Amino acid sequence: MLVPWVWIWPELVPDPAFWHAHELIFGVAVAALGGYLLIALPSWTGPNHRHRIGYPSLALLLLAWGLGRAAILSGAQGLGLWGSVVLYPLGLAALMLPPLWRARVWRKLPLAAVPVALAVADVVWLATQGGNGHPIGLALVLGFALLLSVVGGRALPAFFNSRFAAGGQPVLQLRAIGVLASGAIALSLGAVIAQRADLAGAALLLAGALQGLRMMVWARWGVIAQFDLLMLYLAWGWLVLGLLLLGRALWLGDAGTPATMLHGLTLGAMGAMIMAVTARAFMTRAPGRLLASPAHAAAIALISIAAVLRLAFPTAEAMGLTGLHWSVMAWSLGWACYLLPLLRGLAQPSPHPVLGAKRLSA
Repeated sequence: MLVPWVWIWPELVPDPAFWHAHELIFGVAVAALGGYLLIALPSWTGPNHRHRIGYPSLALLLLAWGLGRAAILSGAQGLGLWGSVVLYPLGLAALMLPPLWRARVWRKLPLAAVPVALAVADVVWLATQGGNGHPIGLALVLGFALLLSVVGGRALPAFFNSRFAAGGQPVLQLRAIGVLASGAIALSLGAVIAQRADLAGAALLLAGALQGLRMMVWARWGVIAQFDLLMLYLAWGWLVLGLLLLGRALWLGDAGTPATMLHGLTLGAMGAMIMAVTARAFMTRAPGRLLASPAHAAAIALISIAAVLRLAFPTAEAMGLTGLHWSVMAWSLGWACYLLPLLRGLAQPSPHPVLGAKRLSA
């Protein structure tokens, strides 16, 4: 909620651009990834090896996350900084990998090992003086777009089918198209690292078109009529739009445009998907469905408004403020609205299943 405010008070940190980008990825997105992995772990290990993370382990993991944020904010340098920022992702991997190994759930091991790759990427980014002139920041965003494609491409149909399959109208997962789209994102990631912007742009345009095809096939009145599902569908729409906008910018080779269009994937896709998925844990339970509150509706709308303002009107002025400033306020107000049902839900017993799908796969 507070990270973008460095654009209004840039003196808060030595390098606002780096701190903003780094903390939205490693402070927000990596934390959300951890939440998802730890929630999914018991279902992955199965009834014979069902594994749950205890409160002491979670407390230590939260402490590790906080130490990483404090190290970045305080301007620490060298080994002390690197050691602090890797504590959370390596701790997360340490909680995930042994139970999966004991349960022999081999197909989930690569996803559980992602935090290790993120720890390495964070150290590389920090070692390049905040990524200035280095493609690591863009590559990391594309890495999360790939995760959204792989995980979301399976989770969303599971959420949809928890409502529609009983009525004989299941949503098709379209796995082959999803594999092609994810492969195109992976290709773009490699092209960015190789500094082939034209190839990366072409691959992202293909990925956006394929993900858009999946979105069209998933469209139905039931998704629009049930707001918890509409939130997920809107977040997927931001993934489609973000891939297309960034792909076009890289394809055309405009040096300044990709930095702006990147926000379609960060503010739009990553922000909306994190909100749409995690909010399900704090929605009202009804027979066979989840009921999103007006606060949830306001939150997802404000996140989308923030992304539109950042993408289309960053320098436009209204009431003495630029579009960037309005975007910051819309983003923060959106997460403030999100917090209202969350704080209320913390006083109630944990729901099961936490995210409401009959089967949660990724």
